[in-house]
Amino acid sequence: MKVALIKFKGYQNFMEYSYFTDIEDLKEGDVVVVPTNSDYSIGHFSRYSSNKQHIKNATKYIVQKVDVEDYELKMFLGGFD
Repeated sequence: MKVALIKFKGYQNFMEYSYFTDIEDLKEGDVVVVPTNSDYSIGHFSRYSSNKQHIKNATKYIVQKVDVEDYELKMFLGGFD
């Protein structure tokens, strides 16, 4: 299990929030779905961390990585009904 640091666009861009993940191949800027205090949000992967404070702060798990390329391809090809 790894700890991933996530940023939220338009919300204190310098802040990184800790989430557990078993997704091994995240790259900087990847879009992910994460639970927040009362719902789910879209965040952007910043980096993995092994910092003790980041590990301590992680209490929730990344839900999934968003396949942005597939979504954009469907939009371009009109793949949505």
